Amino acid sequence: MKLIDSLGRKINYLRLSVTDRCNMRCSYCMPESGVAKLSHHDVLSYEQLLLLAQHVVSMGIEKVRVTGGEPLVRKGI
Repeated sequence: MKLIDSLGRKINYLRLSVTDRCNMRCSYCMPESGVAKLSHHDVLSYEQLLLLAQHVVSMGIEKVRVTGGEPLVRKGI
């Protein structure tokens, strides 16, 4: 199965945000007022993230970019 956008382009990558937490306050990412943190219950578990990645790879995704916040502040990543 191939994923195609509305302009007919093949979608071959996924940006997977694994956390909204970050240990930095970069001006391009964090507004001065800050960002409300999500509850841990509102963030996918490691097992759910893995299942999602496996599913989209079966649909033609060739690259998964792990992002956040700062992905390495999440335990288990």
